Amino acid sequence: MDMPEVIPVCYCGNPAKLNTSWSNDNPGRRFSRCKKFGNAFRKPCWFFSWFDPPLTPHLRVVLLGLLKKVKALEDARKRERRTWFWYL
Repeated sequence: MDMPEVIPVCYCGNPAKLNTSWSNDNPGRRFSRCKKFGNAFRKPCWFFSWFDPPLTPHLRVVLLGLLKKVKALEDARKRERRTWFWYL
């Protein structure tokens, strides 16, 4: 029997939202934070918690390489579409 995931509750009492980091330091690593995290709110909530453990250096390099390849393919596809529309 699987254990249900526990949804963390932030400092203001709301369920924290699960997000995914795409930074170079933590690509693909999930974390929870309050929807009111940061300075943009009148009363910000500073709740933040990592959901996944830190990446190994090798996994970080592999993920960043894959993300770079995906970005290059997306850029090439955009250029191809622009060229195709140019000939219409």
